Amino acid sequence: MDDPDCIYTIFDNKCKAAGITGTWVTPDTLSVTAFRPVLSNTRDQVSKYVSKDSTNIYHLKFPFIFSEPILTDFVGETCAIFRTLRTIKSSEQKVDYVKISQSYRSTIRTYLEKLQDSIASASDEALIERHKNLITQLYYTECIWHLCEILFVDRVVSGMIVLKLMEWIRFHIPQSERLATELLINGREADSHEDYWTVVRDLILQGQVEVARALLKLHSSSESLTFQITEQILKAMPVFNNYGGLPIQKFRSQWQYWITDTRSKLSTGVLMEQPELETIVLLAIGDEMAWTEQAKMSDCWYEYLPGYLFYTEPTCKFFELGTFAGQWLTRWMGAHGHRESVAMKQLDRVILSVMENDMHQVLHDIQNIYDNKWFVTHLTDLLHSCGQLEVIGEQQTNVASELRDSLIFEYGCILMSQREFWIFGMDYLEYGPPEGLGAVEIYLSKLPIYSDDDAEQILIAAKEKGLPSIERDVCRVVSARYLSEGDFGNALVWGVRSQDNIYVTSIADIFLNYYCKHGEILCPEVLPQIASKMFVSPRLVFLVKYYDFHQFYKRKEFPQAAELLINLLDSRITPEFFWPTLLADTIPLLESSDPKIPSKETTQIIHHLEAEFLPLVEKVKQITAIGGEMKTPILNHTRFQDIEELIKLLRMAAARNLARMLIIENTVL
Repeated sequence: MDDPDCIYTIFDNKCKAAGITGTWVTPDTLSVTAFRPVLSNTRDQVSKYVSKDSTNIYHLKFPFIFSEPILTDFVGETCAIFRTLRTIKSSEQKVDYVKISQSYRSTIRTYLEKLQDSIASASDEALIERHKNLITQLYYTECIWHLCEILFVDRVVSGMIVLKLMEWIRFHIPQSERLATELLINGREADSHEDYWTVVRDLILQGQVEVARALLKLHSSSESLTFQITEQILKAMPVFNNYGGLPIQKFRSQWQYWITDTRSKLSTGVLMEQPELETIVLLAIGDEMAWTEQAKMSDCWYEYLPGYLFYTEPTCKFFELGTFAGQWLTRWMGAHGHRESVAMKQLDRVILSVMENDMHQVLHDIQNIYDNKWFVTHLTDLLHSCGQLEVIGEQQTNVASELRDSLIFEYGCILMSQREFWIFGMDYLEYGPPEGLGAVEIYLSKLPIYSDDDAEQILIAAKEKGLPSIERDVCRVVSARYLSEGDFGNALVWGVRSQDNIYVTSIADIFLNYYCKHGEILCPEVLPQIASKMFVSPRLVFLVKYYDFHQFYKRKEFPQAAELLINLLDSRITPEFFWPTLLADTIPLLESSDPKIPSKETTQIIHHLEAEFLPLVEKVKQITAIGGEMKTPILNHTRFQDIEELIKLLRMAAARNLARMLIIENTVL
């Protein structure tokens, strides 16, 4: 978060000479090109940079940090939490927002541990450095999120937050508690450890009085008078409980009495022989000089704030926290020798803004965390969902809803632009502003398709969102890819799935043209597959039926083959270029020694030949006459080089078959 700004160098002479301008293309892509500033006093003349070399456009894209292999599942897991929250809200069930918040934090902690384990076992210095940066980002995120959870999501009825702030510090600065645990395990004479008194003092500073007392009992001099007096003082200390116990006024009375009594004991000098114990007791009664002195020892301003409030303002409420935090910050800076405000680290600034309930500043600052807007998007969504987000806009109205929708939309667009994460981006766009569905359609249409699995995923998504145009385009793209690879079978299958009449017709024509030229059906294995499809176009029907004709003929089921062939002639769906081939297919059946085509159907063949095919040939000849030379395109699609010879053969075969069938059909047996 506190890294210096990244600097990108563009090696372009025109940009260097003229200057540059930039435009955001997508939320994470900046388009930069050479540009000469035009001002009100600029002369209206042709730029001196015109026609000098080409003008390049550069796209600067922020890396997507979740593409780091160890974090790839993070997006999916947190998206599932986001989706769960939206689903529960849409069902009007009661939402446990604390549980939702804890789920987010638990996921962050899981990946913090994975990153730490990775560093421990890695030898690649570049990887170690990347993972250290990621740990810093995720730690900041979890620390701020936890504080927001305490102050905004998990508010206690009384509004008193000191004990929860102490839990927050214990969780995020656990070093003293961990070492205390080791000392307690070791048992007696724990004071032999060089950090014994440091640990005891830090525990007191964090408000962990009970643990500090347990360590004091392990001291080798714990039976001495000074230790006994200290134990009695700490044991008698009143502790305010948020969830019951003494009324506030009675607690304040007892607390003030305890402080007065303790100061009286200290004034006798009873603890002067043990300055460490005296310091501990002074801290416990909130002595200003003692706390100022200890403030010098902390690296971050808020480390001892919860403990200080525990001893001085134990009944502090949420709305008072900002004031007390500001006062403590002033004390902390003074202890470090800063008379005026100094530049703070980003984490320190955000924590102060959270405590001051300045959510506008909080959301502004956390957008600078380098996580592709993950944190600000999900925290804003959670706080808005539980009704704890108020951001005042220029019109002095709460614009939290508009801000939430904007962030959700932007984050969804960022995910949709990533090949590995687009499927999660749809969830965010679906639950964002109304224009989200339009963005889904645009991004789906631009997704790269490298395999059938990619296409199937996009098709499923398009079907779920009710986007038939995307389904059609995806199928056409895959079909075209197979065509370019020479895989005509898959090209036809995907073409049929597109349900695009014009496109399917063009694919079917490829199959029919191939047969016309080579006398072989292209990719026969796919034709039975598409025959069962609900969607048909005339050309596809013709192709499949013509394939069926060949299957009948192959199995020597000549009556069925002849019937199907006549039906194709009658159907008027035969492509013009296929007429010669289709009519030629009747010749073997007409010339068979065992007649296959009855007289009525033979007459139909003659009719198609004379009334339809011959006029077609004449029309094409007239249209394609070039310089007196007749060039008939029909012949470009057939194996027959002499159309007149084909017509002659058809007439003779039909005449002979008709004569034979008339004799057979009129002979009385």
